[in-house]
Amino acid sequence: MGVLVLTLAALGGYYVGTTRVPPQPPEVEHVTVLPLPGGRPSGAGFAFGSIWVTTWDGSVVRVDPRTRRVQDRISVGKQPLAVREGFGSVWVSNGLDGTVTRIDPEDDSVLATIPVGPVPYQLAAAGAGMWVATQEAAVKIDPSTNTVVKRTRFPMARGAATPSTAGVGLAADDRAVWVSTATGTVLRLRPDDGRLVATIRVLPDAHTSPGAVVLDGDDVWVSAWAIDGSLGPGAGEPRLGRTVGVVTIDATTNEIVERVSSAGYPVSGMLPERGRLYMVGGDYRNHESVLIRTDWPYRVLRSVRPVGGNSFDVVAADNALWVPSWDDHAMYVLPAARGGTR
Repeated sequence: MGVLVLTLAALGGYYVGTTRVPPQPPEVEHVTVLPLPGGRPSGAGFAFGSIWVTTWDGSVVRVDPRTRRVQDRISVGKQPLAVREGFGSVWVSNGLDGTVTRIDPEDDSVLATIPVGPVPYQLAAAGAGMWVATQEAAVKIDPSTNTVVKRTRFPMARGAATPSTAGVGLAADDRAVWVSTATGTVLRLRPDDGRLVATIRVLPDAHTSPGAVVLDGDDVWVSAWAIDGSLGPGAGEPRLGRTVGVVTIDATTNEIVERVSSAGYPVSGMLPERGRLYMVGGDYRNHESVLIRTDWPYRVLRSVRPVGGNSFDVVAADNALWVPSWDDHAMYVLPAARGGTR
């Protein structure tokens, strides 16, 4: 599999609506474009020393981050969306057939295929189980039996329905399972029994895209944006303005403490990494994506740079950032900022 190395010179800034994005750093960057078998990568994760990339043909591609070579290609379910590690395994959510695939990283064999419900998306290990968010419920899988043992349905007004095209974000640790919904809220669940502890409204709009959820200490980062609920032109597209950005929830109080700028881009993937928050933003009409860097503790918007078309995730490994590009059928590999990654 060939690898293409590009040289990108960062020249000035970008405009999104009336928002001016800060100029790019003046240095020249070498970006590797790694073509993927199967094409159309939809998500990625770092586990057991490898990058695992879901591709739309029903596969997971395993990549060595040091050699940047494909190690294996594993058949999973239909239209896989996300991949995470837990309990000595790699877990993959399969959006079209409503299942989760469990993979043994020792020999890349499939250990189990578990029905969980419609359009499962993000996953996380917590409370002695593997949690996955579907369109209807947060589902807990017992890794000792590979069966669903808990199912917490999302509260919903009568007649309401989550958009079938929107994935549901989820992140978890030993304290809580956090789920973003398509009704503008974030749910906090107990990781042991799935009981609903709190409902936090992040957007006033009831028709939203859940985006993604990530944890970093006491910070719960949630990307969410209102979407056009009409049936005419633009239906289902992000509504820009104040409805676009990232919300920070304090896990100790369940309160929103900040709303962080994403330079006007709807954010579908996030990565807290050593004092920085990287966000993958999308310009869906033009099939373009950008990697946004925000530095802490001041939440300073530092840079926005192109990373291919329709990207939804970002992973850190081997002092680099890895971004799957759906339209380019490849992974973009960018040098990480000083301070390094895993």
